[in-house]
Formats: sequence, C-alpha cells, structure tokens
Amino acid sequence: MFRPSRSFARAGGPQWTAVFCLTGLVAVTGWPLPAQEPGDDTAQDGADEGTKPAGDAGRNAAWTKIEQDAEKGYREPLKTGGGFEAAARDFVTKKAMPQLANDANRPIIDRVRRKMREILVVGITDDRAFDDASKAVADAAVAIARNPEASTAARVNAMLLVSELRAKDNKDGTVWPAAVTQLAAVAGDATIDPSVRVAAMAGLVRHADVAKRTGGDRLTDFIKGARPAILAIVAEKPSADQPLVSDWLASRALSILTAVVKSSPKELAATLAGVMNDKSRSLDVRVRAASALGATVTPKSEIQAVETTNGVTELAIAVLEVDEGILRDRRYEQQMGGGGTGGGGGGGMMSMRPGMGMPGMGGGGVAVPQLVPDQSLRRTAWRLVTLADALLTEDGKAGVAALLSGDDKAASQAYAELYRKYGLELDEKRTDDVILEALSALRPGDEAEEAGLPAGETEGAPAKPADDNDPFGSK
Repeated sequence: MFRPSRSFARAGGPQWTAVFCLTGLVAVTGWPLPAQEPGDDTAQDGADEGTKPAGDAGRNAAWTKIEQDAEKGYREPLKTGGGFEAAARDFVTKKAMPQLANDANRPIIDRVRRKMREILVVGITDDRAFDDASKAVADAAVAIARNPEASTAARVNAMLLVSELRAKDNKDGTVWPAAVTQLAAVAGDATIDPSVRVAAMAGLVRHADVAKRTGGDRLTDFIKGARPAILAIVAEKPSADQPLVSDWLASRALSILTAVVKSSPKELAATLAGVMNDKSRSLDVRVRAASALGATVTPKSEIQAVETTNGVTELAIAVLEVDEGILRDRRYEQQMGGGGTGGGGGGGMMSMRPGMGMPGMGGGGVAVPQLVPDQSLRRTAWRLVTLADALLTEDGKAGVAALLSGDDKAASQAYAELYRKYGLELDEKRTDDVILEALSALRPGDEAEEAGLPAGETEGAPAKPADDNDPFGSK
C-alpha cells in the first residue's frame, strides 16, 4: 500500500497565505491591509459610530461599547435558554456586525472578527436560538460581502466570519452546516471581487472536508448546497486580470468536485477534458481536472477515451518538464559562473542529499548537490501519482483508460504504472536524476537524449524557469 511522506500529501496545492497575497489582501493581524478608498461608506447603521483614526483602533469607542453591552444585554438571556428575539437581532445586525466595516477597527480586524463569533453565537443554549443567531450573523456578513461600497477588508473578513461559524458545541473542526448555502452563493458569483470569493471558497473547502468525514445527511446537504457553485466555477473562464486567483478558485472547486459529483454527464466531462488540455491554465488546475475526470468518467460521459488518455500522457510530460527547465537553467548558471557542480550562480539554491553518490561513480556516501528544490520535486511526485490514478487506478476499475479495452487499455496501464513508479520514487529519493529517468521513459525520442547535459556541453539559452513562489506551479 502506498504511504506517502507527510510532505508529499501536502504538495498538491497552494497554501492559504499565498492566495491572499495573490489577491492583494491579507486578512490576518499584523499583515498589510488595503487602505480604505476615499469616501468609502457602508449602509449599515453604526459603521461610523465612535470612529477614531486607524492608529487609535485599540481604543475604538464603538467596538469597546459593543463588547461591554453584549454580556448583559445580549448574551445573558441567550445563555439562560432565551429565544433569539427582535432586540437580539437588532443588536447583531445594527450594532455588532457593522463594526466589520468600521475603519477604526481595520488594524485589529482579525481580532474583532473572531471576537464577534464568540460574542454573538458561542454559549447560546437553545438550539433554535443558536441557529437563528448564526443565520442572522451569516446573513449580515453576506450583505457586507456583496456590498461593492464596503472596503475589501470588510468584505473579505465578513466571509471569513461565515467560514468560521461552528456547531453549537463550539468544538474545533466543526462547522455550522447551514453556512454552505451562503458560502457557495458568494464563491460561485463571478461578479463579486475575487478576494471575497477566495474567502468564501476557503470556507466551502472546510465544509467539504467535514461533510466527507461525517457522511450521511450532512454530505447530502452539502452536495445540495455546494454543487451548483462548484460546477459553475469549474466551467468559468479564467480572469484575464487575475489569472492566478481564477486558477486557485478552479483548483479548490476541482478538489471538491468528486464529493458533489459521482459520475460526469457529457457536458461536465467535456469541460474537464477541455481544462486538462488547456495549456493556458496552470499545471495544478490541469492535473486536478484530469483527476476529477478520471474519478467520475463513465461510458455515459461519451468522451473520446483514446484521445483523452493521450492528453494525460502529454500532461505528465509537461509536469516533468517544469523540473527539467529548472535543472537546465541552474546548470546553465553554473557554466556561466565558472563550472563545477559546487560553484556558479546556482550554488546558493542547491540542496545536498547525503548518501547518494554521483551517477556512475559509486561512493554511496558522497553528498550530491540537488539543483531542483525539494518543494518542486514533492509537487511533481504528487502530480505523477495523481495522473496515474486519473489514467487508470491500480485495480484497473477507474480512470479514463477503464473505458478502453485490448491493446489500448494495456498501453494506458503501462503508462499509469510508470507515472506511479516515478512518482513514488521521486517522493522517496527527491533527486534530479529521477526526473531525467522519467522523461527518458515517457517522452518520445528521449531514449538517447537526456535533458541534463554534461557540464562541458553547450545548452544554449536557458529555458524559462518555474517560479518557486508561484503556489500553482505554473510555468
């Protein structure tokens, strides 16, 4: 049984922090937030009550008063079994929630957002009152998120608040199930600011994880609430202005797709195949599209199976060629810097692998400089194994090639075994030579030509290197 390394399991997708950097907004204390636009106002009551300069946010009179008033006037009746009455609703919608849009709270908006959840929903004892209060918070938050006049910081934090709503027991790892509808509606709305959609999608991913673990009615309700948005995002054309954000949304939607779709109808299968073959999309999105297609395709999907399996093979080669480009460029840097494996311009970017001798030299104890970063190698390993399953699972029952028979299926099975072999080997060894061996085995005409030329040979102009800071691993 395949037991990947812990880092291998994390290599398949971008980190949350990277996504907020891509959108130009970071919503965590101590990180930069965008300045509020001149004249930026909101329609909520109390948004400007007690506002002081941003530098005096720690003594914001309006937020301090909310915290003071909440315990006796709002929380005490609800903690003793009271219902969520009109006065409580007014406190949520007219007093507390507008504080997200209060400019004086901007430097501490992360703390304010988290405190809001504690004040407004945690500790409510009556089940109906808890759901009513949670819904009031979520509805008010979505109204802020959809308000184009509100600051981006307020809109993003509003959706983060919805994402962070928990079950009544307030245990870590739980969610408030009804929030799926609001999160999906915002994440799937292409007219909303991408930063806000990212916050909503992050919450939707969290709900998906809980629904898959729980199963039963929880999973059924999640599918019902999330499916339309997920399908819309997968089919959405990427933004020309913010392509990385579009790719992140698509990547997350594709990661959820198999939870909401068990078999792809013809239209969805065609969309997934199109995304997989679209060279303008990031490799992360293309690999996830292939994975989703392989997991959901059936004879009723009516795809061109042979053509699609060829597309998977081309994608596997493209994945390996990213690391090949890094290797070629860093060897080129060494040549320009004076030669040897230990010097030149690329020396500062090498990692050393002890216990592995130079190819053809024996000496297993020699430390070999690795030119391709570990992160890239782990990511490639994950992608190869993912594409192996997309093509044909180990039991031969799923994957695009499961639709084939005879020699075509046998050929696809052989390719799937190679992807899996090199993916697992790369995860275990994480050495440059595994990349070259894989390309030699998979790329036509590579049997006698490896990308890693000896240091004395001329390689010409370097290929464009992969961006190590690009969380999607695109070229």
